[in-house]
Amino acid sequence: MEITIAYEEEIPVLTMIGRFDAGGALAFDKTALTVEGKIPFWVLDLSQVSFLSSIGLRSLITLEKNLKSREGGIILTGVTPLVLELLQVSSLDGLLRRTATRKQSIALAVASTSSGPAVEHEVAGCRLRIYRLPKSASSVEGWDGSAAGESNAQRLQQIGLEDLGFAFGIGLFGEISDPDQRIPEAFVSTPFFAGVRLAEADGVSDFITRGVSESVPVQVARALGIGGTPSHVVEVNGPLPFRLLDLLDGLFPIATRQGAPPPILGFVVMGESPAAGGGILATGLAVEPVAAAPLDQARHLQNCAGQIPLPSGRLAMGGAVTLSPGEPVSAGVALSDAVQARASLDTLQRVVGLAEIGLLSQAVIWLFLPDSVNSGAEKLLQVTHDGPGEWRAEWDIIARRLYSDCRSVNLTPLHGGFMSKTFRAVAYDRDGRRTLPTVVKIGPNALTAREEQANRQYVARFILNNGTTLLGGAQAGEWAGLRYNFLGVNGPESRLVWLREHYLSRPVPEVLGLFEKLISRVLKPWYAQPKWEQVCLYHDHTPLRLFPTLIETAEKVLGVSADVPSFDCPELGLELPNPFHFLKHEYPKRAAQSRLWYTTICHGDLNMQNVLVDERDNLYVIDFSETAPRNAASDFARLEPILKFEMTRLETDEDLRQLLEFEVGLTSVTRLSDPPPLHYRGDDPRVARAHAVITYLRRCADTVTLFEQDLIPYWLALLEWTYSVVCYTQLSFRQKRYAACSAALICRSIRQLEGAP
Repeated sequence: MEITIAYEEEIPVLTMIGRFDAGGALAFDKTALTVEGKIPFWVLDLSQVSFLSSIGLRSLITLEKNLKSREGGIILTGVTPLVLELLQVSSLDGLLRRTATRKQSIALAVASTSSGPAVEHEVAGCRLRIYRLPKSASSVEGWDGSAAGESNAQRLQQIGLEDLGFAFGIGLFGEISDPDQRIPEAFVSTPFFAGVRLAEADGVSDFITRGVSESVPVQVARALGIGGTPSHVVEVNGPLPFRLLDLLDGLFPIATRQGAPPPILGFVVMGESPAAGGGILATGLAVEPVAAAPLDQARHLQNCAGQIPLPSGRLAMGGAVTLSPGEPVSAGVALSDAVQARASLDTLQRVVGLAEIGLLSQAVIWLFLPDSVNSGAEKLLQVTHDGPGEWRAEWDIIARRLYSDCRSVNLTPLHGGFMSKTFRAVAYDRDGRRTLPTVVKIGPNALTAREEQANRQYVARFILNNGTTLLGGAQAGEWAGLRYNFLGVNGPESRLVWLREHYLSRPVPEVLGLFEKLISRVLKPWYAQPKWEQVCLYHDHTPLRLFPTLIETAEKVLGVSADVPSFDCPELGLELPNPFHFLKHEYPKRAAQSRLWYTTICHGDLNMQNVLVDERDNLYVIDFSETAPRNAASDFARLEPILKFEMTRLETDEDLRQLLEFEVGLTSVTRLSDPPPLHYRGDDPRVARAHAVITYLRRCADTVTLFEQDLIPYWLALLEWTYSVVCYTQLSFRQKRYAACSAALICRSIRQLEGAP
């Protein structure tokens, strides 16, 4: 494992690349001894860690304990789903701090580092110990989508917990089919949970935590929040129980800015309430009357949580959540850690107003000195999308999470994909600089999870191609997205297009050159390592796995019954084996049959609309949801049906007859090494193009299988995607008829190779 050390704002940042196994842990422990400085909080960037073992976990825990003895700790960033799963299984997810981005981790480390000794004060009969935090910066954030005359449906805004942060206002949870029938209610949020007070349920509260919030959104009507880092931590003790509101006035002269009380004071409080038999978490603002005007521009201060007059004439507003009994928090704990430790559905009880908070026996208050009042929408990533097709609200959330390090991103659809959508992304960073192009893939959760796992297991470890670098993932509702890096593209103005466009427009020698580069250079680490082992070809290549209703569809669309053994092909004047009878009756009989054959890692769905090409003919492969070890001929056989059924002219019955003659030539060979003859009487130049590429692909299949001559494994891989054409709704009847006749000819070849009459 490679480890680099950098110092950002005096915070040690350790970036790790590789496997955090026994060897990686040894290197990590040695590197940790060389870190300089007295800052007790370290940032560990794990975004490029591909594996974390139990020994690696032990090294992290050891460092956490060492830093904790200095009132510090480690802060993880870039935690991949695989590493996060290991942390969760080991019950370390709640122990170790983590943030989404490197910038957030550094800000948290800076905010968590106390500078100087505590200063003691007495306010409202309470003893206060105040710690000033270095390099604090904060702002008030207003969230308001309403305008005069708009309905609830028009003004509700879907906002994530991380964006809302510490906020209070009016909102509700979940998707809304008829927003006008749902009245938003008082809510309180933190980066780790949010709670809504349900008026129709007599004040009973509903809560979501950060994990759940990815599928149950927060719909915000109006809210005020605090963004940034606190300036002070205040530890409050009796000797007698006290009211939070009594303290707020006294905190203004203590939390001075340049010697003068601030006009606005933000606060987050965690304390213990003997009367309530548990704890309290509150967040809000205390403001000078002159500062209320800019906050009230959106006409919603009263509606957010009400304004409570303080003895000095200042105003307090906010919300709170009651908590089940727990260990009192100490001033030495970072705000995020203190809140996250209590952010569970077992701990969260009720949403209440500030005035409803009872007497407290102890509290820790994090104070914020906002220097501006901003629209919360300003910090949200600006997502735009071009081109035709649907766009879902969940995809907006996914894009914001994938590009949380950017200020804006524009997504343009790249046509292709069966169950997922692919977009070319152009993004700008926080300073307005255009970043290198990336590609985003959005699809159903299960499919995307499969692709991410396959990418990490079979792609990142083998394929030396920048287009396969996975930068991150995000999920919202039933959808998930992946962000791929295209660092090798020639600058921000590069044009990414599918391999399909090059196939259709360029001379055959250049097209063959692209396929040669794809197979012999990009994917060579897979194909150059075949393994001789037992395989069940009929089980592995059944098209019914992806298309379970294929047999019924064939009868409905083509009028071909799977219970009839023969197939009439008048276009050729032949009676052939019925391919659907073969699929229905022979595949199940042979599913358990195994034989020795070569396997390699295969893409699994290699086609010309998941290979991208830039203007320098660099190739980038995406869509790895089906990637796994399988029949070594699979990827080559997968491409052949696309070239025949989708890339040739098929407008008339005569076109069909001529293409079937072409098909007879392709299926006339008896060995994998035999070049198929070109039998074609028509004038479509794309047929000769398809023949040239198919001949090359079969030669590659012969090479990858170390010149084994048996054609049946190739035929079965080819049949899997030939059968499937019947279910493609975008293809014509003639294309489906062509595929059915092709399948019949392949079945005839299989029977002949097996010695059947």
